[in-house]
Amino acid sequence: MLRPEVVKQLECPSVGLATSWAIGRKSVPCDSLQAVRADFSRKYWPFPKGAIAKSNGKATGLREQGNAAYKQAPNDPDRTLQLYNQSICMAEEGSKELGLGYANRSAIYFNRKQYRECLENIDLARRHNYPEELMKKLNDREKRSKQMMEGLNDPSRGDDNNTRHCSIKSCLELSADGKGIRTKRDLSVGEKVLLEKPFLLVVEPEWAYQRCDYCGARNALNLLPCSGCTAVMYCSVECREQSYQRYHQFECEIVDDLQLLFRGPKATRMFHVTLRLFWHAVLLFLEDPEGFGRRIKNADEQAAYRNPFALEPTDYVLHLHAVCPEEIPRPDDPSGRTGRCVSQLMSVLMYVLAVEENVSVASRLQGTGAAETLLSVLFRFTHHTGRLMDEKMDEQMTCFYPFARLLRHSCAPNAERVMHGVQTVVVLKRPVARGQEITVANDEKLTIDRASKAKREEIRNKYEAVQLPPCDCEACKFDYPELAALEGDEKLAQQLQAIQNEQDEGVKQQALVDFMQRHAAAYPKRELADAWKLYRPYVTKDL
Repeated sequence: MLRPEVVKQLECPSVGLATSWAIGRKSVPCDSLQAVRADFSRKYWPFPKGAIAKSNGKATGLREQGNAAYKQAPNDPDRTLQLYNQSICMAEEGSKELGLGYANRSAIYFNRKQYRECLENIDLARRHNYPEELMKKLNDREKRSKQMMEGLNDPSRGDDNNTRHCSIKSCLELSADGKGIRTKRDLSVGEKVLLEKPFLLVVEPEWAYQRCDYCGARNALNLLPCSGCTAVMYCSVECREQSYQRYHQFECEIVDDLQLLFRGPKATRMFHVTLRLFWHAVLLFLEDPEGFGRRIKNADEQAAYRNPFALEPTDYVLHLHAVCPEEIPRPDDPSGRTGRCVSQLMSVLMYVLAVEENVSVASRLQGTGAAETLLSVLFRFTHHTGRLMDEKMDEQMTCFYPFARLLRHSCAPNAERVMHGVQTVVVLKRPVARGQEITVANDEKLTIDRASKAKREEIRNKYEAVQLPPCDCEACKFDYPELAALEGDEKLAQQLQAIQNEQDEGVKQQALVDFMQRHAAAYPKRELADAWKLYRPYVTKDL
């Protein structure tokens, strides 16, 4: 095991500690998680438990930094708003500093002609002890904002639609092997088959004061703080309440511990999303302690829990427990055994810090005998983190998309995932016949648009700890060449050029769809790939 002073210096201390433990055991997993817990000592994790308390002094300093930033760059107010947001998070409840933070933020929105947000912050300032001697300035700003809004179609809305839902074509169903999504009817080019917002997400630390911790919306940086900690903000009271119900009631006390636990490259935040998924299991347990173990066992045994199309979101935890098997590695699979070792210690480390040392959780679980069952659930989610979570679609967040994660990879995908705010939109690039699967590219580098078959295999194995079996997608089965190696089709190129020359955008959009639909049988063609590139910007225009 690494020495504590070494662990402190690691870029990613939790994974580094777990990896060193696996090496020390020569990649031999423990027979049980209880044995791992018995072997783990708190001294191995060198960071003391602590929390950054709210402080009016720090709030004042951050607000003054925001004032200075605005004077230096009045045309780039995002940095100023971020500092004001940090000040608001740091201000103590009931203090005038909280009111001053909201008032300063209202001034920025007024100068940006975002009068709705300005008025919202003026109201927040009044409700949070804004000094009476400064009230005249605030009243004047309110009066001018209302005057400016009169007769205007006020454009000052947040820049994200905060409606949370998953819209999926009724013709889609789980594939026969339970590992993909297929269609029950023919589908055409351009059809949007899935629109899904994250069920859970974690915002990158450097964006914590610019995006909602629950839904990921920027909301023009018009965010509300948590009253208990200094680390998260929300775009609305509703998001703050939902966050608290689903996970923040457990995390508020330990947000600073979690930042150390999940410190490292962006992929490390997948473990934090896993923990938030685990909190749903804790909620199910607290709701019915006696029945929880039975439900978990039933989920493993009943086929119904393997099909998310037939489940309510509250049952996603049971679904994932059913589709994330224990997977005991073979003796001749060294990478599998190492991976299991790492997952075992990561799970125990997360459980110790987030549950055992967390008063808000430990006190509610005391005497319930929950540890063995809950630790087992956490291990399953942790061991399968890589295939459950999505850290590539948005550089500012790591997300869990219950349905989009089911889409199978293809080096010649018939669909593409396009981001619209925090929502992932799956749109068809080619016609899909009844019974056929919807496929996407897990990585653009692993497509015939970018690489040959040999190069794709080289890339896949370069980033995997174990040699993977050959890809069996359509492109690899039929040995499609890289697009750059294909000769151009002059007839198709002329047709595509005529479409590009069309001035009417609506006509052009439909013509591109018709072109890709009509010539789909000729795939792969460079002209079809070019047509898709021209069509892609239209995907989110009508959302």
